[in-house]
Amino acid sequence: MNNIRLEIKDKYITLYGSNAIIQKEKAIIENLGLTGDEYKDRLIIQKCIDDKKLKSDILYCGNTVYPFSKIVKAYRKLQKSDSLENLTKEMYNFFTNACGDIAHYDIGGFKAYYNYNFRQLESEILQNCWTPSWHSDVDRIFKELKIDRDYFHERELVNIDSISLNKLKNIIEDCGWKVTSNNDIFLKLERNITYGNSFSFDVNISSNKASNIINEIQNYTNSFDKNEYVEQAVKNRNDMENPPTIKEIVVFTDNIGSMLNKLNTDLIYKARIEAQEKHDTLDEIINNDDYDYDY
Repeated sequence: MNNIRLEIKDKYITLYGSNAIIQKEKAIIENLGLTGDEYKDRLIIQKCIDDKKLKSDILYCGNTVYPFSKIVKAYRKLQKSDSLENLTKEMYNFFTNACGDIAHYDIGGFKAYYNYNFRQLESEILQNCWTPSWHSDVDRIFKELKIDRDYFHERELVNIDSISLNKLKNIIEDCGWKVTSNNDIFLKLERNITYGNSFSFDVNISSNKASNIINEIQNYTNSFDKNEYVEQAVKNRNDMENPPTIKEIVVFTDNIGSMLNKLNTDLIYKARIEAQEKHDTLDEIINNDDYDYDY
């Protein structure tokens, strides 16, 4: 890989890439009007990378300047899939270099270490990572995505009532449950628990507020009594054409409990991410007074 090293205001900036690309983008960087203040310059370069769609890998004093839009979009794609299966080399480098994670030997080992689970990566590393104050381009990304110890807790404070009822239905279905409604008061949530057997329950949606609906689901989960359900199922099984065994009823009931708990965990996580993404639009972050992009 070719590289060009520039010295601007006593700071070294290095571009890596094909010769044609770095020769072209060298002129763009030279005309940015950099200040010599690393905090400001990293933001100026980051914005230029996004605006001009630069293709070079750019290092400022030996440390990568990361594109904002590309990293944010790639992160949210992983986040919504809740999987590291499609982790790219670029995002792998971001997690290991910008986020300081060294729990790996290579990208395959990295994914395996976190069991291919993106949420595990977030909870074990990303909520506790940090960046130096001068690493302003990374801090801007962290702030948008609500990762690192300064921003992660803000996710719990996001207003999930900004999510529409239709969007909430989509999120519930994304969690693996079928959603149907016959009126404006109740939603029916249904899921196949074992082969040929399904389970459903109703949720009151009369408030039309996402937070209340999620609380309804949480309350139902917390009040689900496995013993009571088994007892009632045993009483009713003789009315069935092919009655299940008591062991099958117990297994079915345990599966219901597990599915309900997973729905609660997944639903609040996905709802917060959706609400946060809606709240922190790209334009809002770019125009945020916390950052100065003038050049």
